[in-house]
Amino acid sequence: MEGGDKEATKPWLAERTWTEVNQRIHITVDSEHRTVVVFDGKGSMPGTKALIDLIESIRDQLGHSLLISALVDMRKLDGAPLRSQFVLGKWLLMRKKQMDRIAVFGGKPFEMGVARAVMTIAGMGSKTFFGNHLDEAMRFLGWPRERYPT
Repeated sequence: MEGGDKEATKPWLAERTWTEVNQRIHITVDSEHRTVVVFDGKGSMPGTKALIDLIESIRDQLGHSLLISALVDMRKLDGAPLRSQFVLGKWLLMRKKQMDRIAVFGGKPFEMGVARAVMTIAGMGSKTFFGNHLDEAMRFLGWPRERYPT
């Protein structure tokens, strides 16, 4: 009984975390399928592979027809290999029809440039937003502020 009560109060439909030395990716999906991806630490090819694996795991759990709306927080990302943009761009291109809107914010100029390149490779165009501030990203997505309060 007690375990059931804890499950009922769980705020996320899905939650995944990948951690390595100086690297962390945390993903949450709420009941309206609003997805938040937070990067922390050094970008890497293993991190790129982990990101794809985490999202695929969530798709396996919630369904492959899931339309993804995502907020990507890059405030704590430190660098990203150029090869990562091609791998992630190719993966996004294959999932393009399952992407609704993606707002990327807070990255340093290089990281934001990589994010723009990834979205260009994936042909995401007007489905994406790039900015410096959380509030701008939330407005683009049309999400309530409480979805990502930090």
